[in-house]
Amino acid sequence: MNRLTALLTGVWLGMQIMAGYVVGPILFEQIGRQAAGNIAGTLFAVNNWFGIAAWLLAWFAVGTRRERGFGHGGRSIAPKFIILLLALLAANQFLFAPVIAAHKTGASHWLLSLAGGSFGMWHGVSSVIYLVCTLIGAGLLLRYLSFDKK
Repeated sequence: MNRLTALLTGVWLGMQIMAGYVVGPILFEQIGRQAAGNIAGTLFAVNNWFGIAAWLLAWFAVGTRRERGFGHGGRSIAPKFIILLLALLAANQFLFAPVIAAHKTGASHWLLSLAGGSFGMWHGVSSVIYLVCTLIGAGLLLRYLSFDKK
């Protein structure tokens, strides 16, 4: 993985941890729920877009250097983890965030109409996906940084 890609994915990981596990809880502790939710939603959207761009770049970088993947014998599974990470980021941005926003405003949404569920359920699913993205991203970044040392 080239240094620019490692830098961008590292910045994304820092943003991910800061937004979800530092700034988000502080916002909800310090200001009203509605304002905190609006700010947190904006932070998560920016983070998702940056993550999609950074991990797409990483996917292209990995595609040109397959020998640095996680597999043996030239078969890399790293691109599969990157695709999974991209799919989860996109799902959070384009599926779950709009449902959560619709719940907050009382608006209708096709996925909410199809699957139902409470605000808490959708927020919980989104939070689990956020955590999984953080863990996958950290694992990929650590793995690639260890490859770059060799």
